[in-house]
Amino acid sequence: MASREDVRAQLTLNRFMAPEEARFKHGRCLSPPELDACRPPKTTWKSRHPPRDDHDCPSWLTASEYEDNSSTLMLKIKKLADLIRMSKRTSLYTGAGISASVIGQAARSNTNKQGWTGTKTAASPTLTHHALAALTRNNLVHSWVQQNHDGLPQKAGAKQGVMNEIHGSWFDPFNPVVKYSGCLSDRLEPKMVEDARQSDLVIVLGTSLGGLNADQMATLPATRSLVPDDKELVTTTVRNGVKLCGYITSTDEATGEVCGQFHADTSDFVEDAPWDGAFDTHMRFHPSQTFRPVLNTSTSSLGTVCINLQQTPQDDKMSLRIFGKSDNVLFLLLQELGMSTRFPEINFEAVPRRVLVPYNKRGERIADGEPMMWWNLERGAEIKLTPGHNIQGARQPIFMHIGSKKWPNGTRLKNNRICGPGNGRVVLRNLRTSAFEFNIEGAKMSLGMWWVEAAVAGGVDYLPLVNSKPEYEIEEEKKE
Repeated sequence: MASREDVRAQLTLNRFMAPEEARFKHGRCLSPPELDACRPPKTTWKSRHPPRDDHDCPSWLTASEYEDNSSTLMLKIKKLADLIRMSKRTSLYTGAGISASVIGQAARSNTNKQGWTGTKTAASPTLTHHALAALTRNNLVHSWVQQNHDGLPQKAGAKQGVMNEIHGSWFDPFNPVVKYSGCLSDRLEPKMVEDARQSDLVIVLGTSLGGLNADQMATLPATRSLVPDDKELVTTTVRNGVKLCGYITSTDEATGEVCGQFHADTSDFVEDAPWDGAFDTHMRFHPSQTFRPVLNTSTSSLGTVCINLQQTPQDDKMSLRIFGKSDNVLFLLLQELGMSTRFPEINFEAVPRRVLVPYNKRGERIADGEPMMWWNLERGAEIKLTPGHNIQGARQPIFMHIGSKKWPNGTRLKNNRICGPGNGRVVLRNLRTSAFEFNIEGAKMSLGMWWVEAAVAGGVDYLPLVNSKPEYEIEEEKKE
């Protein structure tokens, strides 16, 4: 097993790659002997069309699918296992591809039909979901940024507290699915940005990396992997207001001139936007030039690993590139890590409907010593959404009457919905979808049953909803 220092040396030495380079389909972290042992992936399906019709992509990128041969795949599996073991903080970034076989996908593919299967909320997890959930339970993965809305990671046993359903969820009334014209949750987007800036290793599966805001989960750690361990990321502004981001390599003792590797940072990385440029320009600065550290960012990283059948526009940045079906790849990875490939079955039928939770009437986690609150999800119980939900930001037409700032409560809209603050009641417990169902201001909304375990453990930052008239543990004692 190579040391972390050896891997980091390869990553700082091997810059982002061109499609014609030998490393392009294998990755930047491989040593020369490892690269020599790799063979080009086999084309299993050839396409002349782009992966998606709704995203732009480079001219070389098509929906063609590839798979590594067995010897190359095992070499890469061993390398991925090494990276996971040496990583200080590992995150997952997953897209529709990991659920495509049971739910469908928008991307063009030979392996899975383009479109939707119709099962959606009642779908069952794949081996990929089970394997990734196992990595989270064994503390080998510390956060999971999920583009999908399907709740399949949680149905496979991933804890809700690990999840960031950045584009919304079918199983969280607080965070409904976000339309393309909508806005990400004010609570979840900062957590995603923190993961992009702080993760030591990010594993990407099932996404085309077509340019979404959330793709910084892949691109930023990859860019950080270019920075030597002893260097600090800085920004500076030059003529015409052009902002540069990079790191200083040396200062001339005689002249005071500062030298460094930089790139033009037009996306304002210091604030909150994606950033994926290579430090490909050697620059010299006058001694009077000022530099500002990039705050809240872990500089060096192991970068990004991508597991996909198809290529992506970001393949040039990958520390390790694995071509194959995620079920097959992750099965082998678990074996390499010495983990079981038998997964526990989650019994949602045993989930209680009334529990004590360490949260208050606003859905906020309480401090030690404060009274615990009863969370009642029995049929007919009256509930209300907690403050800070993203219903208006998500911009789903069927929910826009909930918490509207445009229309006062009681206003009847064209779709016959009546505006309200977010009050409702529990309708039923649906074991087929593993969810509690609610009528909230006349709209059907669902909450995954896995939220109960998370709430009891205090494992989430907030509760999506609370009872309209909450009861507390102390009140119960008085009744007795």
